[in-house]
This record gives sequence, structure tokens and C-alpha cells, in this order.
Amino acid sequence: MNEQIFYYVIHPFVAMVACMGYAIVCNAPRKEIPYCGMAAFICWLTYQLVTRNGGTPFVATLLATCTATSFARILSCQRRLPTIVYHLPGILPLVPGAAVYHCITSAMEGGAFDTTINILTAFKLAGAIGIGSVIVLVLPTKWFNIIPKLQRKDA
Repeated sequence: MNEQIFYYVIHPFVAMVACMGYAIVCNAPRKEIPYCGMAAFICWLTYQLVTRNGGTPFVATLLATCTATSFARILSCQRRLPTIVYHLPGILPLVPGAAVYHCITSAMEGGAFDTTINILTAFKLAGAIGIGSVIVLVLPTKWFNIIPKLQRKDA
């Protein structure tokens, strides 16, 4: 039970906090920062659910990207802001930084075979992020208007 809490609550929560920090650094509107964190939480939760239930990292990354991008599209329709405000912080936990790190480390140590494996892994995961984003971003906007739009108050 404790392992499930760790992977399904603590990991996504840490991803949420980290991506909220990223949204602050990237100067996202202050009112939207919690939503940026929610996108990252949902993204990493999806990734954990898929990988912990036998999915490959590629499939998990693809599905998590589709989930985060869909959530970003829904929020952008509801909150009337560009999708990218929620999309970039949402997919940030999926960036294959460890694979790139291992690639550079193995290149510095002179391991050509390990370098090749690690760079291909990084490209594969980055491709999954790109494919998942494009799949959802090309869908019509009206598909994401499932929640009524908020009325803006002109002050």
C-alpha cells in the first residue's frame, strides 16, 4: 500500500510542484500556475499508471503526453488562454533528461555502444512526446469545449 501511495501520490505531487516552479520561471500568469501544476500531476500520474501496469516507457510517454495535452486544450478553451501556457509545464516531467545524461556520460567514458543505445532511447522518448502532442493538437477545438467557458470580468 505504501508503494502505491509513493508512486501514485508522492511522485505526481513532486512533479506538480516542480512544474509550478517552471511555470513561475517562464512567467506564466499567476492565476494559471496551479493549473499548470495540475497538468503535470495528471501527466505523471498517467505515466506511473501505465508503467506500473506493464507498459513500456514509450507507450507510457505517448499516453501521458496525450493526456496532458488534452487537459491543456480543455483548460485553454475554458480559461481562454493559449494552450502552450498549460502544455509545456504539463509535459515537462516526461522530458528524457536521464537518457541524455547517460548518453553524454557514456560518450565521455568512450562507450560507443552505450552511447548509441542511450541516444536512441532519448530520441524515442522525445518522439513519443512529439507524436502525442501532435495527435491531440490537430483535433478540432470544439471537441475540447466540454466545460462551459468562464465569463471574464472586465475591470
